[in-house]
Amino acid sequence: MRPVILCGGSGSRLWPLSKPKQFQKIFSQNTMFHNTLLRLKSDYMPPIIATNVQYEPLVKKELHALREYKVIFEPVKIGTAAAILIAALLCNENEIMLVLPSDHFIGDLNNFHASAQKASQIASEADSIVTFGVKFHKFDSEYGYINAVYDHKEKYHIVKDFIEKPKHVLSNDYYWNSGIFVFKAKRYIDEIKKSAPSLYNLCFKHFIPQERFLYLKQRDFAGIEGISIDYLVMEKAKNITMVEANFDWLDVGTWNSVLELSEKFSKEPVSFQHVIREKEPVLTTESNKNLLGGAYKQPNKSLLLFINKVKKAKAIRREIKPWGFYSIILMSENFLIKYLFINPLSCTSKQFHHYRDEYHIVLSGVGYVSLGDKEYAIVKDHMIEIPREVSHRIENRSTSSPLEIVEFQIGASNKEKSC
Repeated sequence: MRPVILCGGSGSRLWPLSKPKQFQKIFSQNTMFHNTLLRLKSDYMPPIIATNVQYEPLVKKELHALREYKVIFEPVKIGTAAAILIAALLCNENEIMLVLPSDHFIGDLNNFHASAQKASQIASEADSIVTFGVKFHKFDSEYGYINAVYDHKEKYHIVKDFIEKPKHVLSNDYYWNSGIFVFKAKRYIDEIKKSAPSLYNLCFKHFIPQERFLYLKQRDFAGIEGISIDYLVMEKAKNITMVEANFDWLDVGTWNSVLELSEKFSKEPVSFQHVIREKEPVLTTESNKNLLGGAYKQPNKSLLLFINKVKKAKAIRREIKPWGFYSIILMSENFLIKYLFINPLSCTSKQFHHYRDEYHIVLSGVGYVSLGDKEYAIVKDHMIEIPREVSHRIENRSTSSPLEIVEFQIGASNKEKSC
């Protein structure tokens, strides 16, 4: 079985942690990505890893755990459907692929491997696309759900429907969609040929198999829609089956899920109390959703602050610029959060910083970030890191749409220096 590890997410819901969640050490001495590699080290073929090129240093840092692997570096956020297609094109057509995210918590590895082997057998014998469903103990509208019925003759579940983030409690025939899939490479390629022939032609034309590292060209994929496997394949294909996941599983996507994990697996006590820090300014944000807060560290302690039900508030200050404006949302001695609004066909000035790092997350639009002598395209929900001492600027090339960005500054000085 060939693992395909999806490692391109921005993990922005675990703000203010600066790195994407797959590169965070959450209840482990290893990052979540590293634990995924270790989980698949034995009894599996060498993995194919799909990630964004901006995470190249973080990915390569972890690869010492493996002897063989292939990595697909995406220049922009191409979506899971395209990333998995390119991985499938790197496989022999009858290879069984195990597709899974790099940022999920998986416990009880023996049961996980047994479930994977069962799914592999179904995919091989029935030429089915197999997904893993998780029996949930409480309803959560943030998850996608699978409607599946057990077939006593075949001894697996037949998938009837997928529902993305429903609003109400569902029946016992529903399971959490884990985002883990098993299928033959040829079966997946054939599904893409049927549902999105233009995507197949684009990926087939522009990917060039290389020994270890496959760098996709930005000029070839700049206009691609970042479509998910759920929308393009799972919701349209026939002969979809499900294996019930008999192991602990959680998508560590929010601070609530971190809290749930800490209650169950952390050796440190979990405290429920109000926290007031009088010397720090109050966070103000414009939002229709509740805010789940972040992390605060002291020597020998890690304190998770869960801030619930933060309602509508106004930003502290708005500063007009030639390219648009920015608003300061939160400011302290070593920390600053800004909201940037960049007008169409505008760009920020080129600058660099001696004493701080920056992290930009796109809220809407498409931005082009000049970072040293390289350029990166960033789209909605995409995060890019701007290290200190590196010149940079952000450009909005759209003729009609603004570019909206949240900027996090971490460091000793909030002053900027123009190049």
